[in-house]
Amino acid sequence: MSAHNKASKTVSVSCPKNYDGDDHAQPTGNELRKLRTRRKLLDCAAAVFRRKGYHKALISDIVAEAGVGQGTFYRYYTDKREVFEALMDEFVENLLDEFTDMSANLPTDVEQYQNASISALDKVAETIDRNRDLALLFIREAPTIDEGFTKKIENLYNEFAELAQFYLRHAIKEGFARPCRTEIVSQALVGIGLRVADIWFSERIPGVTLKELTGELVDFAFRGFGPGNK
Repeated sequence: MSAHNKASKTVSVSCPKNYDGDDHAQPTGNELRKLRTRRKLLDCAAAVFRRKGYHKALISDIVAEAGVGQGTFYRYYTDKREVFEALMDEFVENLLDEFTDMSANLPTDVEQYQNASISALDKVAETIDRNRDLALLFIREAPTIDEGFTKKIENLYNEFAELAQFYLRHAIKEGFARPCRTEIVSQALVGIGLRVADIWFSERIPGVTLKELTGELVDFAFRGFGPGNK
């Protein structure tokens, strides 16, 4: 799947909070109950992971939080790793969805490109801020789970880099960005964003609002260290 398609698609998660159905079928009462139970397990697992971290969390903690038996948990998930992965996949899909408007309406000049970047990153930052503890948990603990998760995290970073590279190539093609090694620059942009997000959401950049943060990052991406406009 191309970076453009990743950004343009409508997010579909395994356990939506609100099931809208489709044009052909509506879920039965039993299917709705299953969706609600899966959602409840995900939400309660998220609450436990926030409090205890991944490694200290137990399945017994999750089912106690949800008020269900362990048998119910195992009807939906094989272990805590699987439910943690489901939470992370859902979270990342929601972040990628914030680029839908930018992909559907590709910028035609540098001003549009900068404004669209600010708008998309504002939405991403707000989504992360609403789930700050969980986002930090994914960044810090997911790579420590096992080799599979380490590779998964690397692949996720590459997904965002591919998205950045897609927009950058478009800008170069249309003539409002300078030619560059897009595979390098896109990875650098993701690296900067991840580091700054980590320290900001850890409250180590005092006195800076979320909008100021995203605006500064986008301004740096577009202007670098050069002089500002006179």
